[in-house]
Amino acid sequence: MILGGGYAVTVNAGSYALFGYDKMQAQAKKWRVPEKTLQFSALLGGWIGGIAAMKQFRHKTVKTEFQRPYYLAVALNVLCIAGGAVAYKFSAPFRLKVKSIMKTRRF
Repeated sequence: MILGGGYAVTVNAGSYALFGYDKMQAQAKKWRVPEKTLQFSALLGGWIGGIAAMKQFRHKTVKTEFQRPYYLAVALNVLCIAGGAVAYKFSAPFRLKVKSIMKTRRF
């Protein structure tokens, strides 16, 4: 659980920083972070940090050709997490496999 929490904090902080950096670069008219990189950060689980950064920096909030794939990545990430939680709750073989992995990896 600690590793999962650490991953979530790290990926969201990274996503937040990417959006902040991209906004700063946009204002300076310099090299930008590719939109696909920002969208991929949502798929990896950094969507909370990404959405917070979009709101705080007022960045990428109007551009629908960016937002559609971004929120699709958010939805896919949420579906994967929910699917894993449901499988863990209702599937004994899945639960045993997860516990086995957790033991052998010493999380």
